[in-house]
Amino acid sequence: MSSYPYGSRSASKAPLGPLAPLLDRASTHAAESAAAIAAFGKREQFGDFYPRLGHRNGMEFESAIAELEQADGALGFSSGIAAMHAAILGLCSAGDRVLIARQIYGGTSNLAKEILPRFGIEVERFSSLDPAQLEAALSKPTRMVVVETPINPTLRIVDLRRISRLCREAGAISVVDSTFAPPLQQRCLGLGVDLVMHSATKFLGGHSDVLAGVLAGSHALLGEIESFRVRTGAILSADSAWLLCRSLHTLELRLRAQQEAAGQIAQDLQSLVTAGGPVRSVNYPGLAEHPDHALAREQMQGFGALVTFEVDGGLESAMRCFDRLRLVARGPSLGGVESLASLPAHTTHASLSPEERAAEGIAEGHMRVSVGLEGAELIMADLRQALGLS
Repeated sequence: MSSYPYGSRSASKAPLGPLAPLLDRASTHAAESAAAIAAFGKREQFGDFYPRLGHRNGMEFESAIAELEQADGALGFSSGIAAMHAAILGLCSAGDRVLIARQIYGGTSNLAKEILPRFGIEVERFSSLDPAQLEAALSKPTRMVVVETPINPTLRIVDLRRISRLCREAGAISVVDSTFAPPLQQRCLGLGVDLVMHSATKFLGGHSDVLAGVLAGSHALLGEIESFRVRTGAILSADSAWLLCRSLHTLELRLRAQQEAAGQIAQDLQSLVTAGGPVRSVNYPGLAEHPDHALAREQMQGFGALVTFEVDGGLESAMRCFDRLRLVARGPSLGGVESLASLPAHTTHASLSPEERAAEGIAEGHMRVSVGLEGAELIMADLRQALGLS
């Protein structure tokens, strides 16, 4: 894992002034003249004016993400789903055709089913784990393709090089939700993808105290999306941007510790499967048993800090295990410094029927654990007692 570049300082010169970014909460900035206001209003000049059009805290966060993603630029949003919404509606129009993977975050799936068709956008679903399906679907004119990897909650890995190549050949924009693998673990743009999206609420924020989303990519695409953001008002707040800049300084340290613990926990859970214990299966890309282990090694710079496993006995058994947790918190999110468990059947994929979840590889007894900083030994001890093993 490479060193975190943002905020690095030369060893030959000590830092001066504030060691934390200044927070500017002003909702209006006074201008010096009518001509200056006209320039801001026509978008001929950028800077401190009206924060819905952009603000210094947001720009500082966006610059940091652009550097991490090795992108032309980035745009911050009020949430991850706001960022995904802007990526699609900012670049697509009525009559356009969009391909959205079936294996994707439930909020994006709901956007595909309930919102996009209302605006005349044709949506077709496909399996991102079967590139032949995408290749066939791209035989018809397509504006955009949207996938997620690692996939929530199965942690399957999508071949981004192949998908981005197919999209380029078909003239379609490729968009990847890489929330489960922040830029130090996976750089999608370097694999040929056009736009990468993160729910910055998760690992980029890392402290369960901020709601945000971000897109990174080329100036050409971001320019159109930025115009959409201005008109819909979904910009990231100054306070949230400030918190995110704070969090990015520890991103590499947090990810390294969380990922190391997740790998150990996945191995310990896999040993329970081997022993015929109360765990039926474990999903973690770092395990040799994972169906996409080789692809993950090739495509990612780490295997992530999420582990999912299936509790023997289905949803009722998983609920009993879930309710017995003492250290690991119970909630719907991920990526914080505290370990957090969720049941996909009750959260991210609650809108799907059991049959639909099964078709996407999501068992009713699946539990997802976002590994925090408590240490593998303590977290695993809690999981073992919740499983009835101690």
